[in-house]
Amino acid sequence: MELSLASLLSVVFAALLSAGLFHQVILRFWQMPGRRMSVAGRPPSQPVFLFDGQDLIDATPGGTQLITDRPDGLSEHDALLLLLQKDFPNLAVELDGLAPGESQTLTPLNGTDLMLTLTHRDGLKRVILGAQDGNDVDLHYAALARTALGEELAMLRDLTNAAPQLIWREDDSGRLIWANRAYLAYSDRCAESKDVAGQVWPGGKLFADLNATPRPDGQAAVNRVSIQLHGEKSEHWFDVTTMPLDGGTVHFASDANAVVRAENAKREFQQTLSKTFAQLATGLAIFDDHRKLTMFNPAFLDMTGLPFEFLSARPTIEMLLNRMRDMRRLPEPKDYSSWREQFTQLEAEALEGTYCENWDLPDGQTFRVSGRPHPDGALAFLFEDISAEVSLTRHFRNEVETAQAVMDTIPDAIAVFSNANTLVSSNEAYRELWETDDEEVMSDHDLRDAMKTWRNASLPSPIWPRLEDFATTTGIREPFSDRVTLIDGRHAMCHAQPLAGRMTLVRFEITKPTQRVLAPLTAQAHDRKLAKR
Repeated sequence: MELSLASLLSVVFAALLSAGLFHQVILRFWQMPGRRMSVAGRPPSQPVFLFDGQDLIDATPGGTQLITDRPDGLSEHDALLLLLQKDFPNLAVELDGLAPGESQTLTPLNGTDLMLTLTHRDGLKRVILGAQDGNDVDLHYAALARTALGEELAMLRDLTNAAPQLIWREDDSGRLIWANRAYLAYSDRCAESKDVAGQVWPGGKLFADLNATPRPDGQAAVNRVSIQLHGEKSEHWFDVTTMPLDGGTVHFASDANAVVRAENAKREFQQTLSKTFAQLATGLAIFDDHRKLTMFNPAFLDMTGLPFEFLSARPTIEMLLNRMRDMRRLPEPKDYSSWREQFTQLEAEALEGTYCENWDLPDGQTFRVSGRPHPDGALAFLFEDISAEVSLTRHFRNEVETAQAVMDTIPDAIAVFSNANTLVSSNEAYRELWETDDEEVMSDHDLRDAMKTWRNASLPSPIWPRLEDFATTTGIREPFSDRVTLIDGRHAMCHAQPLAGRMTLVRFEITKPTQRVLAPLTAQAHDRKLAKR
């Protein structure tokens, strides 16, 4: 069977590949006259690089050796620029500006014997690292590699020694094999005697109780540990991060003194608040930004009667209200669902500090509940038992109403004025006699206004100036009485009597007028009415 040309080429290609000759054939192809340039023909030790744009397509073993240990994620092109940037800082610019068919030689700025030859041909750029004296460049680029490696090691050493964190490494058995300057400084401070400080390496471990086992998933483990420095009473706290490393572990210890002190201060402050709240008679319940109960005092426990286990489980506001309703520790509105919807506004009102209501409980107790906002979105509710206050107020109101009812049954017109001569109380007979039924007028009535009313409704009498002097006298006052004749002909006995607190009682007792006086007075009153019209 005859083979086609394509089948024949496939067989030849497979044979060359299996024999390891494919790479040599390609190199010979590139070395043929008229073909594109390559690194072939150069000494293996001489660093030569061939780039297509920024992609490295070929390099001599010497060149490959220079950029083998490049940082992760760095391309061969950038690794070469980073390696040569100290001697040839403008290499990137020169490569980008190299015109097709152009060649250029660069010498280092620091005066070393190295030189770079740049060539741009057939779309490829070749970089040749050589020596100016024409000697073998092996020693030059080997020194260059050692210099770059040494600079990186020096930089890493400086970084670790300048780091404020304590950094150290241990082998698989937990033995200390390396530490930075901060770690050694703390090791010296922990020494029992200054004479032995710094004389033993690696010395004892600073964190003997450290659980240095990384997590099973290979991630870093973080532990908070403390050490006691020699001659100091307070402990030094560190957050130690442990990471797995080939052949052992590496540790990073950050100073956590400020964090620990802040947490201790917060804990002590909370304990102080708890002790203070425990002495309050006012119930206190604090909810966090998720509306879960975070703090309550014994007064709240006693007032609500809720189980301690339920409160310690951090219930939400809604759970707390439902439990209080089940225990009949909430008001009993006719429509609980509508009351519950109104209560949902409690959160918004409490955030503004405007929520304050009295809860009348079924057992007769009354709670004054107020909401106050706290930092970080928290809410605090205060529960005050005002049952005694409400009971006293109701009792006092009942007494006042009873006294008023008793006064209204008295036929005499009675008015009581305060020490500032403001009308404090009057009875129904007084309001009917002087026609002062308007409550608003009565609330602003004082003795001077009352005397104007009395004078307009009666004949002139010397009792009014005497009564005014009696009400304004600061010394001892003696009660007195005098007769007053009203314009309708009726007679009244006006009695002025001092009361406790420099109050004044004025009482008008109506008496029947004689028939002889009644007729002219009635006519006089009729004339006055006509004159007013």
